[in-house]
Amino acid sequence: MSRLGTCDKGCSEEKLELVRAVDFEGLTELASGAHVRAEACRAVARELASDRPGPDDWEATYRSVQSAARAALHHYPEVDGHSAAWDEPAEGATTWWCAGCGGIDAPQPCLGICIWRPIDWINANLYGQERTRALAERDAEMRLRRLLHRVASITPREGQWERGCRVLQAEARETLDVCADAAAPRRP
Repeated sequence: MSRLGTCDKGCSEEKLELVRAVDFEGLTELASGAHVRAEACRAVARELASDRPGPDDWEATYRSVQSAARAALHHYPEVDGHSAAWDEPAEGATTWWCAGCGGIDAPQPCLGICIWRPIDWINANLYGQERTRALAERDAEMRLRRLLHRVASITPREGQWERGCRVLQAEARETLDVCADAAAPRRP
């Protein structure tokens, strides 16, 4: 922060909504974990959705995908989804910014003591975009995880391999289509 009032013609005041950087970093970390888990589940869903089995390979194909689903669920266990970063957006701060000197003023009730502590902040709009992306990642992970649970826990009866595989293939394709937005390229 610079000192407000150091501009030649006086400081301008533009409203600037900020969020603590630590809240942004926590949200980014949660989104990254959800993305990794979703990608592991998405790979199995893609394998299931493919049209690869021949007429006599339905059982082998189903068992192969079932094994992959169980392995993905084992290697990428579900994380507690009750983090405060998921449930509620971070509390923002309304500040005033001067484009001339770069000064930021965050008025607070006066306690009669001035304590200056450096705090890292991030623009609330960027935080909001990251939160939207993070929630989409979490939603994709949960949808894909539900699909993999079904594949891992359901084994068709003898003679129903093709039917069971086709039903789950259709479900996998639908789930992948719904989750396509969360798979958009990630920002570096």
